[in-house]
Amino acid sequence: MAEKETKSPIVDYLLKQGKISAERAKELVEDAKKTGLLVDEILEERRIVPELDIAKARAEIFKVPYIDLYGQTIKDDVKKLIPQEIAENYKLVAVEKKDNTLKVAMINPADFKAREAVDFIARQKKLKPLFGVTTASALKNVLAQYTGFTEELEEAMGAAEARFAPVSGLPSPPLGGVGEEEKIAPVSRLFASFLKYAVDNNASDIHIEPYMGKTRVRFRVDGILHDKAILPGYLHSAIVSRIKVMSNLRLDETRVPQDGRIRTIISDREIDLRVSTLPLLGTEKVSLRVLDPAKMDFTLENLGFEKEGIEIIKRNLEQPHGMMLATGPTGCGKTTTLYTCLKMLNRVEVNIMTLEDPIEYRIEGVNQSQVRPEIGYTFASGIRSFVRQDPDIIMVGEIRDNETVELAIHAALTGHLVLSTLHTNNALGAIPRLIDMKAEPFLIASCLNLVIAQRLVRRVCERCRQQIFLPEEAEKEAREVLGKPYLNINLDEYTDEKTGRLKFYRGTGCPYCLHEGYKGRVSIYEILEITPQMQNIVTGGRQRDDMEQETKRQKMMTMLENGYLKALKGITTLEEVLRAARE
Repeated sequence: MAEKETKSPIVDYLLKQGKISAERAKELVEDAKKTGLLVDEILEERRIVPELDIAKARAEIFKVPYIDLYGQTIKDDVKKLIPQEIAENYKLVAVEKKDNTLKVAMINPADFKAREAVDFIARQKKLKPLFGVTTASALKNVLAQYTGFTEELEEAMGAAEARFAPVSGLPSPPLGGVGEEEKIAPVSRLFASFLKYAVDNNASDIHIEPYMGKTRVRFRVDGILHDKAILPGYLHSAIVSRIKVMSNLRLDETRVPQDGRIRTIISDREIDLRVSTLPLLGTEKVSLRVLDPAKMDFTLENLGFEKEGIEIIKRNLEQPHGMMLATGPTGCGKTTTLYTCLKMLNRVEVNIMTLEDPIEYRIEGVNQSQVRPEIGYTFASGIRSFVRQDPDIIMVGEIRDNETVELAIHAALTGHLVLSTLHTNNALGAIPRLIDMKAEPFLIASCLNLVIAQRLVRRVCERCRQQIFLPEEAEKEAREVLGKPYLNINLDEYTDEKTGRLKFYRGTGCPYCLHEGYKGRVSIYEILEITPQMQNIVTGGRQRDDMEQETKRQKMMTMLENGYLKALKGITTLEEVLRAARE
């Protein structure tokens, strides 16, 4: 693909280097037209190639040095030479002051406004700026040093290093033995600083892993992993040991994975942590899933469901029996949607039982059971036991095999309301998927009430949100998607009076959203109701085209259409919608 087609020297360079395929480059160009973003922005946003390759490509193209900021802590007096607001706005940071020169790392060396801003600041301080390029994640970590987390981490690290730093080239002793409590204290402070950061920033996971002789700590926020700390390697075993002690895992077992749980108080909130250790070459990796009960105070509204969708869901939850499915890939929010439905159904007069792997959150008044396949307690055997427990409502964590689908359908046909999840790309895909698992079409038609297909997209940060207009071609496509008569969307409500253009939004990045431009996540979805007409189509074994015609008759909004509408409302961005729709 030629440069005139991509309009991106970065993509062309990566093409020549074999880092990206021509097909993927073409896809990037098409999405750039739809979203109004630059091809380079989409390339970075989707992490199609390692960001290090992008940074080094920029360094080569613009003839500037690559600056490795990974794991670096910048001195306060150097960092503050460029004010925080300027650094965040232009995505750059002062790295080193030497004689009368100031080394500055930035993401995009072609950003001449950023260069002018730095030139102006440097002249006032009688310094000459030297520009280099770095990766986006490394820059974000340095920008985070303007805030309090780094100071808190450094204080805890200082105490830990005083206990565990090697002396005279000898490795530090393992945790345990004489003075164990004395050694545990600084490691506890260090671990507590990780947990506090995770809770305060709504991180879903913490990864503590060895990396190039050091210990890397990463947090998953809104589905994206962020590097936040690089610790000395000699602290790794002490941190892992402390986590094992807290989660009642065997300290001396490093050959096999172990799973445990921690319940602790962080920021005046009771937090559950699901712990998983994994043996690596000569060491271990630890992952912690942060389970904050406060996050489970969901309603269908704040999950992202609109009025019409909520009415359909409520109507089907009132059915005394039948099956309701949530579908989508791993991590798309299916379980959260079902938990929210269970909370709506949770009354003293009903017996609700769940079969999960694992139990993510505890719901008062609901009987929750965890499957243990290693001892023969599977989803299928669990359902058999459940029906002898006089249940009204059964939630099955996932329908994975023929036996489970057969038992779930039987339960739904014999007076129980069954909720479960399935891996399909869209709502209509649930029906052929059930048939693939040997379910009879007439049984599916008889028991299936509702299918919700969903994805998670990131919310635009409300504190740095700015209005934008799409390119004409992208706006034309948006009008085609949202202007279908059966959707009944009044586009005039979202049109700028002066220009007559549709208004969309994008976050510019700020400390509140960790400079991502996004804060939090929301569902985009489609809801398929199994009407009598759809039952006839399924029972008759007719083709997918007939099913699609029925969805249009129902005025069913597709996931893509729902995403476009949320982008138009300023809830998310078109780029997020297109990314999620491809999952």
